[in-house]
Amino acid sequence: MEGFAQVVQMAVLALVQGLTEFLPVSSSGHLVLAKAALGFNAMSGLGVELLLHGGTLVAVCLYYRRLIGSVATGLWRREVKAWRFAFAIVVSMIPAVVVGLLFEEPLERLAECPLFVCGALVFTGCLLLATRVWGRDEGREVSPIRGLLMGVAQAVAMLPGVSRSGCTIAMSRFLGVGSTDAAAFSFLMVVPVVLGGNALHVMKTFHGSGGGAFEGLSWPLAVVGFGISAAVGYASVAWMVQLLGRHAFWRFGFYCLAVGIGGGVFLLLK
Repeated sequence: MEGFAQVVQMAVLALVQGLTEFLPVSSSGHLVLAKAALGFNAMSGLGVELLLHGGTLVAVCLYYRRLIGSVATGLWRREVKAWRFAFAIVVSMIPAVVVGLLFEEPLERLAECPLFVCGALVFTGCLLLATRVWGRDEGREVSPIRGLLMGVAQAVAMLPGVSRSGCTIAMSRFLGVGSTDAAAFSFLMVVPVVLGGNALHVMKTFHGSGGGAFEGLSWPLAVVGFGISAAVGYASVAWMVQLLGRHAFWRFGFYCLAVGIGGGVFLLLK
C-alpha cells in the first residue's frame, strides 16, 4: 500500500507540474503548497522537482520541434536570424546559471517554506497585473539585450513561488516583444538551464559527491511522474500560447493573488 500511495502522490504532483509549468502561476510554488496541504512528505526533495521539470522540458521541445529544427538548420546554413536567436538564448542563461551556482542551498531551503512561497505568489500576481497597465505588444524581436533582460527575470523566478513564465513573459511585454516571439523564447530559454541542472545532479549522484538528488526514486515513480508531467505539460503550453494571442495573460494575476493570500491565511491558521 505504501508503494501505491507514493505512485498516487507522484501522479498528483506531476499533474500539478504539467498544468502550472507554462501558465504564469509558478509550478514550483504549487508543488510546495500541494505537498504542504496534502501531506506528501514522501515526495519532497530536489530529485522529484528535477524529474517533473524534465517531463515538461520534453513537452516544450515537442511543441516547438519545428522552430527548434528551423533554428538548427539556420545555424548550419549560417543564417544571421538563427544565430541571433541562438545567441540570445545563450545570453539569457547567464543570470540563472550565476544565481543557481551561488545560491543553490538557500533556494532549496526557501522551497521548504510554504509561507515564503505564498508571499512570492502575491508578488507574481502583482507583476502580472502590472502588464495590463505597462505591457505592450509592439512586435519587436528578442534581441540579445532583450534576451539578457528576460534572463534576469528568469533568475528572479528561481525564488520558489515566483512564476518563471510569468516573469519572463512579463518582461517581454514591458520590452514590447511580440506575443508569439515572447512565448517561444520564454519557453525555450529554460531548456538549456533545466538540461544543465539535471545533468549536474545526475553527475553528482553517479560520482557519489553528496548530491544524490534522485536517491530513493524508483523506476515506476519516475515513469509515472515523467510521463504525466510531459503529457499534461504539452497541453498546457498549447493553451498558454493561445492565451497570449488573446492578450489574456494578465488575468492570471488575480489567481496568483488569491492562492498566495488564501494559502498564507490557511497556513497561519492551520
